[in-house]
Amino acid sequence: MLKLITATVFLLAFASQTFYKAFIVFDYAANTKAYARNCVNKSRPKMHCNGKCQMMKKLQEEERKDAQNAERKSENKNENILSSRSFFITSTVFAIEQQNISYPDLTAGKAINMPRSCFRPPSA
Repeated sequence: MLKLITATVFLLAFASQTFYKAFIVFDYAANTKAYARNCVNKSRPKMHCNGKCQMMKKLQEEERKDAQNAERKSENKNENILSSRSFFITSTVFAIEQQNISYPDLTAGKAINMPRSCFRPPSA
């Protein structure tokens, strides 16, 4: 039961981070009247804004927050990160000895009998 609750909480946290823009748009669709009350363009009814400007402001604010988080992440990349790959790879160099095998040249002094023309299959 505890695993199910924990998995649900993590899934909801992941979904909220991934689909935050969709949640803002859904909130606008559900509360259009509340957004319209706070609309900046009330004096221009021909624009048919109906609070979309407020929704766009929220989306831009979330984008700005994401950009700040990305800057923080890039600052942390400069730190040394210990990974399993860097931990298990040692500085030992394995020397592989290459053996030069010389094969006898069986064609030395003999003429090679190769056809000079291209093979063309017979036509019917």
